[in-house]
Amino acid sequence: MRFARVDNDRQDHGDKPMLEAVFEHYDIDFNSQRATGMTRCPFHDDETPSFSWNTDRQLWKCHSCGKGGDTFTLIMEKEGTDFVGARALAASLSLATRDAGGSNHGLSGSSYAGRRAVSPRPGNRTGGGNYVPAWRRR
Repeated sequence: MRFARVDNDRQDHGDKPMLEAVFEHYDIDFNSQRATGMTRCPFHDDETPSFSWNTDRQLWKCHSCGKGGDTFTLIMEKEGTDFVGARALAASLSLATRDAGGSNHGLSGSSYAGRRAVSPRPGNRTGGGNYVPAWRRR
C-alpha cells in the first residue's frame, strides 16, 4: 500500500513561488546553475557566506542567525508580514511558481516515453549477448 504525504498546515502547493524567483526579487546573490549553495545572509551584515539554499527542496537557512524555511517564510521575514500577507504579495508580484513550466504528473519513466517493459530475469532478455560474469563461470 502506498501512502501520500499529507500537509495539514498548508494546502498551497500550486501557488508557492519558486525559491529562485524570490531570490531574484530581493536581489539575493545566488548561482542559478546550482541546486545548492551558500551566499551572504540578506537579514544581517555578513562577511562570510552563511546563508545556504537548496532549490531542489525549495528551502533556505542562515547558519549565523538561525532563520530558515521555505519561500513564504523568506517573504514573511523580509516584509515583516504573516503567511496570508506573504501569499498575497507573491500573487501580486506574479512570482514564478513550480508549475509555471508545465507538469510531469502524467509521465512515467522518462519524460519522452513511458516505461519500457524489461523482463525481471537477465536470462530472458533477447539480444543481450553471451557474456557471463567471472563469478558465474565457475
